Amino acid sequence: MDISDTRAGICYESSQLANFSHLEPITFANSRSEPSEKSDRPQSEVTITNSANHPPKHILSGHSALKSLFFLRADTAIEKIRRLPRNATLLLDLEDSVAAEHKARQRTRINRLFQSGALRGRKTLLRINGPDNPTEMCADIASCLHQDLDGLLLPMVNCANDIVEVEQIVTVSEQMLGLEAGHNAFVPLIERPGAVLRASEIAAASDRNVALSFGHVDYCLEVGAEISEESVEIPRQMILLAAKAHQLTAISSVFLDLDNNEGFEQQNQRMKSLGFDGCFALNPRQMHKALEVYSYSQEQIEHSKRVLEAVDQQGSIAKLDGKMIGSPMLKMALKIMAEILEESREAA
Repeated sequence: MDISDTRAGICYESSQLANFSHLEPITFANSRSEPSEKSDRPQSEVTITNSANHPPKHILSGHSALKSLFFLRADTAIEKIRRLPRNATLLLDLEDSVAAEHKARQRTRINRLFQSGALRGRKTLLRINGPDNPTEMCADIASCLHQDLDGLLLPMVNCANDIVEVEQIVTVSEQMLGLEAGHNAFVPLIERPGAVLRASEIAAASDRNVALSFGHVDYCLEVGAEISEESVEIPRQMILLAAKAHQLTAISSVFLDLDNNEGFEQQNQRMKSLGFDGCFALNPRQMHKALEVYSYSQEQIEHSKRVLEAVDQQGSIAKLDGKMIGSPMLKMALKIMAEILEESREAA
């Protein structure tokens, strides 16, 4: 899809925006043409142009990719996997949920699952063992990389160098398997006090990084805190800021009360309002609810359409409901419409 949001501005292929095929490229700041009427009001700093030369995004990058990270048992029946929603990200595990004596068997199960083709065309992550367990980590990478695996969830990272070392191992394994360089994206899982303090460095450590995620349970264990809203509020916000500062997706932590569906929804509505883009899901109910919560509402979509229509009809200095449409509002409208189009393509 030819829609991108960069520090320099926004580019989109207007003919690809649903219901907006009539839109013409609109240039605001830095345009050579003068507006038809002089105005003392500041011009927008956003430039919108047609472009067809943007590099493709990784399948796990962007708002729509990681809304719901569902922990999938490796022994799940293939028929059940095929019925799971395609916009969910399937997360296989080799770390906490697998006892040390069962890790080799779990790797075999995961390999069989990939070989079955059940995960082909699905967004799939694998949580490997972390740098605190290097022997198992290396075995995970050597055994489980596959064409149908899109990325690795990296637990227990403590600094940027941990990411660099994992990347070196993954790069060699990709070469040996004939996979394209950079095939596997990274999602660092921040769950140690030192990692919280170095979250920005970790976020910037690799171009493979597509998101930062928060593991509040291990964090509270390491700092000796009770699990509560007060104990995780500051580290959670630090991880969110680090992710957003480096244009990464921000993933909220697990919700452990599996029978409290209302609590799960309320918690993640709050996380969404803070700026998080998705969360981990421990059962199918959480998976479906996360997809709902972290999707744009119909009200947001309709408002975005109205913003674009107003700019198309009124030009660079446009108003909607008596309010001036500034650069941030226009960027958000384009971002929402682009991601809705992306999601519709994934669902097709």
